[in-house]
Amino acid sequence: MKYPRFAAIGIASLAIIAFLLLGASFKSQPGIFISEVCPHNDEIIHDSVGFYNDYIVISNTSDEPVSLKGYALSDNKAIPDRFIFDDVRIAPHGTLIVWAGEKQEFNGLFADDASIYTGFRLSDNESLFLTDPEGVVADSVRIPVMKNNSVLIRGGAGEKGTVGSSNFRTAEKPDISAGIAPPVFSAISGYYQDPFFLAIDGGKNSVYYTVDGSDPYTSGTRYSEPVPIIDRSDLPDRYASLGPVSAVYDQYYPIEPVSKAMVIRAVSQRSDGTFSKESVATYFVGEKIRKICEGTYTVSMVSDPDDLFSGDRGIYVTGNTWDFVKDNIDPTLLHKAPANYNMRGDGWDREASLTLFAPDGSLLYDERAGISIHGCYSRALNPKGFNLKPLAEGQKVFDGLLEDAGGSLVLRTGAETDTFKTGFRNSLNSRICKNLRVAPQHSVCCQLYLNGEYWGCYNLIDRLDESFIEARYGVPAQNVDLLKICSCPKGLRGSEETLLRYQELVDYVSGHDFSNERYYRQFCDMMDIDNLIDYYCAEIYFANDDAYINNVGLWVARTPGDNPFEDGKWRFALYDLDNTDGYESSSYADVDSFVEGNWDNCNPDVDLFFSNLSKNDEFRRRFRDRFAQLIRTDFSYDTVEPILDEMEKEYTHPMLMTFHRFYDPAYEEEWYHESVDVIRDFFRDRGRYMSEYLMKHMGE
Repeated sequence: MKYPRFAAIGIASLAIIAFLLLGASFKSQPGIFISEVCPHNDEIIHDSVGFYNDYIVISNTSDEPVSLKGYALSDNKAIPDRFIFDDVRIAPHGTLIVWAGEKQEFNGLFADDASIYTGFRLSDNESLFLTDPEGVVADSVRIPVMKNNSVLIRGGAGEKGTVGSSNFRTAEKPDISAGIAPPVFSAISGYYQDPFFLAIDGGKNSVYYTVDGSDPYTSGTRYSEPVPIIDRSDLPDRYASLGPVSAVYDQYYPIEPVSKAMVIRAVSQRSDGTFSKESVATYFVGEKIRKICEGTYTVSMVSDPDDLFSGDRGIYVTGNTWDFVKDNIDPTLLHKAPANYNMRGDGWDREASLTLFAPDGSLLYDERAGISIHGCYSRALNPKGFNLKPLAEGQKVFDGLLEDAGGSLVLRTGAETDTFKTGFRNSLNSRICKNLRVAPQHSVCCQLYLNGEYWGCYNLIDRLDESFIEARYGVPAQNVDLLKICSCPKGLRGSEETLLRYQELVDYVSGHDFSNERYYRQFCDMMDIDNLIDYYCAEIYFANDDAYINNVGLWVARTPGDNPFEDGKWRFALYDLDNTDGYESSSYADVDSFVEGNWDNCNPDVDLFFSNLSKNDEFRRRFRDRFAQLIRTDFSYDTVEPILDEMEKEYTHPMLMTFHRFYDPAYEEEWYHESVDVIRDFFRDRGRYMSEYLMKHMGE
């Protein structure tokens, strides 16, 4: 039996590259062969739990079902049985996907037990062997050097392959050429008082466009005359009605159509069928929509609808990964269950056009960026947060908008605890801490339109990553070891080297008594004590019940340098300050957060660092003096009140819009002010209680 050649096909254009096929032998089972190989898959197809692994496709071209029992796969001819098949059957003219790697568990709880995993990965410049039960090579293929998301497919020119035919992200799109100029619009993105007609110029090329955020390559209308730009708010919702978007909470669908911008996506097509990159613009028309966004920044995010809402690759929905486990899920594990929005990794990154408007409506930024879902438990909310990441090294998202910002930003809600209360606790606490010796996140209030539809009030903030440390402290990002301690799937997040270095720090603290001055001094050589003191002062004063064991950011310079922050000392970073400021009760100002209040009972009195440091007299004095100073100054109600007044004024209208969009159309402004008053009561009384607790626990 003669089989066609292998061809390497890239995901972006399905262009044939090169192929190299070793000799094949078919003895036991005619028609069984390797039909597809992908050694670098992080975008094409994922397993049922949502993980992207290298993969192999085995095909059966015969008219009978075939068992693979006793067959083996290996990337080493000298060890042909690295993976041996059980009695797995392939239907007539059917295929079988085999994942080249280890089976992974999601959150340590869920795994794809129905699929096949070889236990070994694929690499460039190696051969893959399929041997029959007698040990004879039934098929083999030499894997050349291949780009990410390129697939080696046995077939003729233009063959898409078994997997590629339905899962290549751009398989149905024509070729896109950077040499073709994108269409030019006659009006820039912005606010317009009255409807108008938009001309789209493609030069000598044809133009295809959409008016609702959908893909112009696959569903565009051919441009023939100027397009009317109108207020589309009264038209039925397209995206606000999609779902399900949560495995935890019931989805709320707006009763009335949401406010809408008009999004134009357009591409040029040359006579040979090749397309340009797309042009995107967002238009807000009329006084009504202008008043909605007046006074806050406004972000228009435009991304392919399938990238957001489809079952296979939509990052905003429960999707196929949830469908795989939902019938057998423990109700107590809903937050931790696989769902599209819960997945991490490059395979779940998408691209979007981002347009930012100033509070006065002027256009500030118009760019493309990578997006992914942000957060941990908040991923299950109906209004989800987004990471905004640059597409190229050295770039920054909305460069210059936030002071000393890194390359990436976050469109963040108020997390589970504050999204439907004030929406700004994290940002408020960060502003209060702006003068402390621990770097807080900067932020601005904004409202989001997603593919032209109103999506609610967000905080546009710094993203805590290596570029954030570089921007704040001047330590090059490549010289930063950053660690995050959280309750998400990977409780400790950082490089292997960072985790080992942090474990050395933990081992030292665990193994030494800091009442001994020598050991305390040695620890001070490992940790910036002033930074640590300010970190604990803030977390304790704000009564953060989600700290110390969760939402902890730590960083250290990898190698010494001339920068004073490249001194080899660990430092804390503040983030996720939502479970604070009496969020559960207006009477929470009196909680003694030295010894109570943490959700996991990990209060400072038992926290590894603080409990050991508290044994040292010098530390107690330094901590007591600094905390007392902050109670009188940065944390005092006199300091906090004007900040709170400003934020309440800024957030009231957009938060009312958010409540009406996602929660309750009858929600009243008075109720929002009552939520803010909880914070007022907390800070008004907090200093008096904390002065007492400070002396009780840290006094002489």
